[in-house]
Amino acid sequence: MSGSSFRPVSAFPLCVLIVAGVTLIRLIGLRYSVTDLYFDESQYWVWSRDFAFGYFSKPPLLAWTIAIAEGICGSGEACIRSPSPVLHAGTALLVFFIARALYGERVAFWSALVLAFGSGVAFSSRIISTDVPFIFLWSLALLAYLKLLRGPGLVWAVVLGLALGFGLLAKYAMVYFFLCVALAAAFYERAREAIKRREIWIALVLAALMVAPNIVWNITNGLATFKHTATNVGGAGLRFSVMGFLAFFFSQFAVAGPIVFGGFLAAMARIRRFPFSQDDRLLLLFSLPIVAIVMTAAFVSNAYPNWMAPALVAMTILVTALLVRQKRLTWIYASIAIGAAVQLVLLIADANADRVTLTGFRKPDLYERTMGWRLLGGKAAALAEKSGAKSLVGERRYDVPSLIYYLRDRPWPVAIWKQGAAPRDHFELKFPFTGNTPEPVLLVTPCPFEGRLTSQFASVQPLGAFSVRTGPTTAPTYHAFKLTGLPREIAPAPACAP
Repeated sequence: MSGSSFRPVSAFPLCVLIVAGVTLIRLIGLRYSVTDLYFDESQYWVWSRDFAFGYFSKPPLLAWTIAIAEGICGSGEACIRSPSPVLHAGTALLVFFIARALYGERVAFWSALVLAFGSGVAFSSRIISTDVPFIFLWSLALLAYLKLLRGPGLVWAVVLGLALGFGLLAKYAMVYFFLCVALAAAFYERAREAIKRREIWIALVLAALMVAPNIVWNITNGLATFKHTATNVGGAGLRFSVMGFLAFFFSQFAVAGPIVFGGFLAAMARIRRFPFSQDDRLLLLFSLPIVAIVMTAAFVSNAYPNWMAPALVAMTILVTALLVRQKRLTWIYASIAIGAAVQLVLLIADANADRVTLTGFRKPDLYERTMGWRLLGGKAAALAEKSGAKSLVGERRYDVPSLIYYLRDRPWPVAIWKQGAAPRDHFELKFPFTGNTPEPVLLVTPCPFEGRLTSQFASVQPLGAFSVRTGPTTAPTYHAFKLTGLPREIAPAPACAP
């Protein structure tokens, strides 16, 4: 479709058709993927079985989302991951409406497709993570905010409040939105007028009421999620790493896409002399501050590539609008083509994940972290049946959620052997190995040393070692022990040493 032949009346139906087609392909890809749930995904599934207003390391919305999906289509890997492509489709359509409100149908159409075909979105559509509902709700909040900038409306105030409230329940990074709104009010009269009206305050009160149960949950659980979030942000301490910054910087060409991120950088390089419109500058306020904060964090402490995700919505629309305005549609076509190629590669690779390897690399099996968990569960179940175990215990957070998920239809409860006095994760908090754990216990551990166990348990019976293939060249080894005669108080797991 050329820019000259584009007919605005056809924009939204055609956009819906294309986005729906991509989403269907992604859902089919999930069905034929041979990857197991990554342990974080298994953890989120475990949370979904226990409704709460908070969990150890994340707010609750993702767990609620998984519970809804499981109620619709079951507990298989594809179903648990299915909200991702569906919500990404919703985000793309919200981007259409945001861009249309700012620039018209033409920019709206291309913005939605650039986001839908983004390489980061293609990757994210294959997994279930907090970023997926978070970005959807960020987009909904931005649309509602733009509507309120154009005039009062109680409906959009409620939409904004719901989006902010659910957004905070998805990821605490939603607080960036408040910063962006404050900056908009500092620079634009229309934004200052908006915060004087009742609608913005209705939205804020509604959002506060929605997030209040999560705050109460945190208070009654030792501020677990808040502390974990703070550790993620500043746990590495000040390190001023140029390499860390560069690694994060170049990762954004994959997350945002090379055209979008490259275009954004090019625009920033000319920010003082480039003729940005007022709407362009508004989008800059919903992207540039986030980019600056996270880039700084990457240099002085630590930052993960997905931390810049909330900037992606405004960034995509801004770059697309600039390219359309300058009649550089070839770059838009290139962005979509790159994303489509990435999507095709991922679909093929996911369907052959157990055979994908790159020789010559230090870790040649690219899917090593998402393979072998089903096999671990199967081998642990066989050992439990053979040994007559009444429960299973693991030592690592990596193993325990996967054992719980892949043994979900089996009779054995799964517990984790704490590594210290205070719980370090959700499983040490909710599924600790105690003196009341049903005996005999099957301990599944990467540590081979029997001697470290004999001081705590009356009987320790080694059941041998077994390997779990996680790729063509990798097969980590586990060791199994049958434990009986548990003490009343289980001391923290000793170090792996003879």
